[in-house]
Amino acid sequence: MTYLVYPGATHRRFEHSLGVMELASRVYDIVTFQENVNGRIKELIPEIRNIDEKGYWRKVLRIAALCHDLGHIAFSHAAEKDLLPHGWSHERITREIILHSDMKSIFESLTPPLRSSDIVKLALGKEKAPDLEFTDWETVLSEIIVGDAFGVDRMDYLLRDSLHIGVAYGRFDHYRLIDTLRIF
Repeated sequence: MTYLVYPGATHRRFEHSLGVMELASRVYDIVTFQENVNGRIKELIPEIRNIDEKGYWRKVLRIAALCHDLGHIAFSHAAEKDLLPHGWSHERITREIILHSDMKSIFESLTPPLRSSDIVKLALGKEKAPDLEFTDWETVLSEIIVGDAFGVDRMDYLLRDSLHIGVAYGRFDHYRLIDTLRIF
């Protein structure tokens, strides 16, 4: 209901998800650019050297970014405890939606076919999906979306909110930040 005070503050999930997808794509392209990857990382994460693997994971990352908030209910986090059944969260709902057979068939119809299990890992991250096994690569990619320090989910909402509300809080040079990110 922030839009009642700040008319530009619409906070639509769709717009946010598109922003997260765009920022995640930019980060991915920077951190996987061969000149930005040191030799040790190439050894630890072989997917980063294979063009087909890089293409597959870029698509998974983009879909995960679009789907990362599918399970959110009205009024976001504030209403979860009161409106969701005990033990449920928006992350759990997101996971159920991504793994649903209808979604799975959509993901498998893409070129290349995408695995729902990969999308879930990147959309939720290790902290929200501790029961899933993550490779080093999947951990890095999930941090692009949901990471506490530089996750693009947080970047987008800070940038989007500060722009639409007209406040300085949340404004930062995301182009420079993204351009200087590296995997270590």
